[in-house]
Amino acid sequence: MKCSVERLIESLIGIELAQERKAAEDKAALARKASYVVTVSRGFGSLGKQIAQALADRLGVRCCDRSILEGVAKRADVDIELVKMLDENLEHSRTSPWTAFFKGKSFHKERYLHYLVKVVLNISKQGGVIVGRGAHLILGPRKAFRVRVIGSLEVCAQRVAEREPLDIEAARERVTTINRQRADYLQQLYRESINDCSDYDLVINTDRFGVDQAIELILHSMQLAGYDLPKELMQAV
Repeated sequence: MKCSVERLIESLIGIELAQERKAAEDKAALARKASYVVTVSRGFGSLGKQIAQALADRLGVRCCDRSILEGVAKRADVDIELVKMLDENLEHSRTSPWTAFFKGKSFHKERYLHYLVKVVLNISKQGGVIVGRGAHLILGPRKAFRVRVIGSLEVCAQRVAEREPLDIEAARERVTTINRQRADYLQQLYRESINDCSDYDLVINTDRFGVDQAIELILHSMQLAGYDLPKELMQAV
């Protein structure tokens, strides 16, 4: 019969081993999360932002939208409002640089792209769902799972009209204008078409799929593409 000292030693060893296993499991979980990098390109009114946030919550990573602009502004040492102006409408940058009048600096789109790339690459090292900004073109298929979320003009306009004080005609115009600005952004900055399906791993039309269904499609597609997604996460879908 074992004495109390032997039982105590065995108990302490068991606790130590359990703690080591738990630490290894936590480390592995963090490593998996760090590898979850998804880019979401979205049409206006397509539910793309809602899908991106819900996906980030499910994967346990950050949803990066405005934080990207803040990162660019901080690295470039310019006013955040200037970066916001330049962000998804580079229309005026064709003829002259933006002037950061608060700090008296010029901010060319080439400089903007330089810092944008740095911020997106830094986010990708930590894991995250990155919304817009051409992140799918910066990272490519080896560094991210690339999703495009779209919807028809009528359905997207109806969603916009329901959430904003606009009639349906004004909502159609708003959807068309913002989608054109986003397409111009990619064309001017990357010389790429926003509607080139070869730049995405998955395109989802939310005329047919809601947010929850879209998350299910993305997670199962990621798994089929070789991502290591834990069983608990897939069972929650």
